[in-house]
Amino acid sequence: MDELHEMREQLAALKEKLNKQEVVNDRLIRDVLSQKMKVVNKNGWISGLCGLFVITFGNFVFYQMGLSTWFLIGTTAMMMFCIAATWVSHSWVNSNEIANGDLLRVTKQAHRLQKVYKNWKYIALPMILVWMTWLSLEYAAEVKDTAMVIGMMSGGVIGGLVGGIIGFRQNKKVINELDEMIRHIEEMSELDEEKEKTER
Repeated sequence: MDELHEMREQLAALKEKLNKQEVVNDRLIRDVLSQKMKVVNKNGWISGLCGLFVITFGNFVFYQMGLSTWFLIGTTAMMMFCIAATWVSHSWVNSNEIANGDLLRVTKQAHRLQKVYKNWKYIALPMILVWMTWLSLEYAAEVKDTAMVIGMMSGGVIGGLVGGIIGFRQNKKVINELDEMIRHIEEMSELDEEKEKTER
């Protein structure tokens, strides 16, 4: 009888130890997910700040170049759209939910944000092409020197290519970070399901 009681106590202690270990593991994984989300959000904030820089400094330069008011308004509208779309989509993944909430909900939010980044090129590329064409036409109308127009357009193309490469790399980095987040959460969910099956 004493041996049976002692065995029950040992099993209870072991179960408590395993539960504590699970809590620690859960907290560690949530910390990793939070760190990954910080990297993703940092990218979003940097993109938004670059957009604000274009609105302020870029429009000042365009104004000094004598470009039309409509072009300045169009540039501002385009950048405001990009900033709003970036910051709103990043707000879908809630940091508090990663730390304390339902991770399955976080997975859905992360998938949604990832979809935005994967599809962004279909919006950004046409928008940039239209804007670059408009800029070239405005500048050509303002400056009659053909050599200066060709020089400006060449500089714009080179700058656009460099910016595009940097943007593509940042975009891929965010998609990869979100991929890892989703994978970690799915692995946790599978382990929880296996644990539930064994306890039945």
